[in-house]
Amino acid sequence: MQRLLRSMITSLPALVLAAPVFAQAADEVHETSAGLPQLDPSSFPSQIFWLAVSFLLLFWLFRTKALPRVGEVLESRQDRIAADLDRATKLREEAEAALVRYQKVVADAQAKASGQIAATRERLIAENTARQAELDADLAAKVEAAEQRIQAARDAALAELHSVAVEVAQAATQRLIGREVPRAAAEAALAAVTKEAA
Repeated sequence: MQRLLRSMITSLPALVLAAPVFAQAADEVHETSAGLPQLDPSSFPSQIFWLAVSFLLLFWLFRTKALPRVGEVLESRQDRIAADLDRATKLREEAEAALVRYQKVVADAQAKASGQIAATRERLIAENTARQAELDADLAAKVEAAEQRIQAARDAALAELHSVAVEVAQAATQRLIGREVPRAAAEAALAAVTKEAA
């Protein structure tokens, strides 16, 4: 584009200098033909001049006004895209950091919960063990007390049985032989029979 502009600028003086030749040729043609004015060779120099002026003016307007604005728009768009990408990268990094924090909080909570569960389990086991030991001791005491009561009842029953046996022996002897046996003799005879049986 710049090369074309340079060639037009360099050829512009030649065109201006050649304008009288074109004008003379146009006069000759004008005398012989009538037609469209833009095809009249006598108007070629002025058309070329105004074409060059219009082209240069449009080129200058595009170069100084339109193209810089387009460049600014493209540059601002590129800056906005870069800023959006930077913001997206920053947001992604923040999201990743938040995910890491969340995973750490979850892991800490799980570790704390596991510790509390283990402590609770150990406490319950200790409480159950203590309660079981207490129940065992209570049951052992009750069993011992029951055994003592049974032993006392047995001793009392045996003593009662011994007394009843002595009385039965005295009554049987009195019926059989018709004589009353003293209590001491009946007890001695019962002891001798019990010793033989054992």
